[in-house]
Amino acid sequence: MENYPAIPITPELARLLMPLRPDDSFKGTFGKALVVAGSRKYTGAAGLAIQAALRSGAGLVFAAIPESIHAPLSAHISEAIWLLLPEKDGAITAEEKTGILPKEKAGDLSEEKAGLFPTEGKDAVLVGPGLNQTEGTQAYLLGLLGHLRENSPDLPIVVDADALNILSKLVDWHTLLPKRVILTPHEMEFSRLTGLSLGEIHSSRQELAISYALEWRQTLILKGPNTLVASPDGECRVLPFANSVLAHGGAGDVLAGLIVGLLAQGLPPFDAASLAVWLHARAAELALAEVGHPAATLPPDIIRHIGRAMSRL
Repeated sequence: MENYPAIPITPELARLLMPLRPDDSFKGTFGKALVVAGSRKYTGAAGLAIQAALRSGAGLVFAAIPESIHAPLSAHISEAIWLLLPEKDGAITAEEKTGILPKEKAGDLSEEKAGLFPTEGKDAVLVGPGLNQTEGTQAYLLGLLGHLRENSPDLPIVVDADALNILSKLVDWHTLLPKRVILTPHEMEFSRLTGLSLGEIHSSRQELAISYALEWRQTLILKGPNTLVASPDGECRVLPFANSVLAHGGAGDVLAGLIVGLLAQGLPPFDAASLAVWLHARAAELALAEVGHPAATLPPDIIRHIGRAMSRL
């Protein structure tokens, strides 16, 4: 393996990657993002990812969620388009009946799949935040990945959080992925995906990130202090700063939402991942400056400062 040096993700690089926003545009100009997320246990994770996708600049954000969490989420997120998925015990499941299709059309398999896997017409997909890891959710995730491989193999998809944890339990899980995937593990999730110990990962983060991105042929974000972004071609970028604001539950959901929104606007996976990592960390710094202490600076504070992070570019 040829080991490329990691290139710092600087404001100058981020500025080059930032999507243009012409004044004569309309919502269709900036793409359609689909967020498949949430469960009764982890309602907030879906909310954070959806709000971050909206703040990313995507023209439309579709939220595919369990029906039971629709009321609390829609009450405070007015901009998303809601797609209600079947659930069991508060988690998305793979069943015929959906909250999208009329019952009389349930016998039409193609329309049924369109309801269960609403990827038609979307420009990017995120799956994972707050999904839970039930048997039904595993069946749903594998069905979604299969649907994408068969029908939209080039549609970019972010695989995050519980989607990663579900896959890590399967043999040769990476063979189940479509072509253009961004994987977003922190070190514990990366350990589950690779079978490596945390000690091995700590000692060789960059080398391992590049190696597995090459092996899996996908874009890999290895989260943590000085987050790494590795491409399927062996390139690597590194965030040259870190702060403990991001050491809160929910921070990763914000990052995932940013990524899918940037993908929907047409950025290639490696660039979308790199820009999202920088915006996420810079917004955390700006939120910290307002709140005053990293212990009290929470993921919603980061979302509120995404626009200010963009304005720095």
